Amino acid sequence: MAQAAVAVHGADAGPHAAPDNTVQRARARWFSTHHPVLDERMRGIGDVFGVDPDDERWDLGRLGPIETSPGCSAVFHPGDRTATGHALLGRNFDFPTGTYSEITGGPARTGERPLAADVWVTELRPDNGYATIVVGIMDMLGGIDGLNEAGLAVTLLADNESPAPEPSVVPQAGLSEQQVVRYILETCQDVEEAKQALLLAKQYYLFVPCHFLVADRAGRSFTWEYSPGHNREHIVETTPGESLVCTNHLLHRWPDPAHLPDDRSSAGTAAFTYDRWRALDAQIGRGSAPDVAQVRSQIDGVRFTYPAPGVRTLWQAVYDLEETAIEVAFFAGDRDGTSRYTEPIRFQLASQDQPCATPIAAAAPRHGVREAAHSYQPGPSTPSPNPPGSADTDYAAAVG
Repeated sequence: MAQAAVAVHGADAGPHAAPDNTVQRARARWFSTHHPVLDERMRGIGDVFGVDPDDERWDLGRLGPIETSPGCSAVFHPGDRTATGHALLGRNFDFPTGTYSEITGGPARTGERPLAADVWVTELRPDNGYATIVVGIMDMLGGIDGLNEAGLAVTLLADNESPAPEPSVVPQAGLSEQQVVRYILETCQDVEEAKQALLLAKQYYLFVPCHFLVADRAGRSFTWEYSPGHNREHIVETTPGESLVCTNHLLHRWPDPAHLPDDRSSAGTAAFTYDRWRALDAQIGRGSAPDVAQVRSQIDGVRFTYPAPGVRTLWQAVYDLEETAIEVAFFAGDRDGTSRYTEPIRFQLASQDQPCATPIAAAAPRHGVREAAHSYQPGPSTPSPNPPGSADTDYAAAVG
């Protein structure tokens, strides 16, 4: 996996010097005690980089540049509400198109690539954890969304509603935003186990506070959130059998959606979080039970596309939790005034001898972890559906 990270990120993959040796000791101890799969993986990473994993001068707990968090939209449908009888999760990954320097308020450095230029898909099969497919950017030891062999799915969404955030900026002991995703998927079988794992885990955020939609193939789901002060934990659930919508505001603060404010003047990756929530909620309340194509159509309406300044929906994924499969359409660029996307690419957890895609790099099994990393090559692209009067059109016009 470290070799794959170097292929994707170059020198930014690591190894990274630990900013604080005392914190690094606590970090290594926390992983060893609470996340042994990652602890084993870090030892394999040390082998690749020629670094002693017990040397507190080095942080082997990430493979990529520093994390930042996205603005996104997600909707989950239990199987008894879908045409196929399969639980389906759809999500848009919305993210700035600039470099890290530009995102943080400065000019781009010479040769600096856009922060989200290198998208990766990994299939990992630890000996003592659940096999997973995870999609992400930046840190390959974390993830933005994914699913495991038990039919559990997790997606990360930024909380851009909490005032005065206090990001750690450097890694701490415990789990960062993106590490939470892989931690749940590798250690939990279903929603109930995920609740317990999250309640027990020490968590912090490097860049922006986040909340997480967690769902399983049995049709159960919840959103995991912290209070604005990050001192209280909230598990937000729907009525059993109901669909769940999540965007970039804290659901526990708005138990009655009728009281959601207007946000037509908002901007950035979390723009229109309330309007996007209302648009998705309205769609799931009408029409027939959706299939995969209809779930994709639902989240099409809340994408960020041309001419929205500085942000795009970089991928759109639909998860079939029964088939442990993902169909992902990736942003392929703007052309002739239209945002274009690849045709959906399907990844499915299969047997050990039949990985989900052609690996771009595969390391020999190390320290009890069989790993392969995958990427996509943009093929023929299709214009984003953007019919007159759609929510997509409104967002582009309002932001622009």
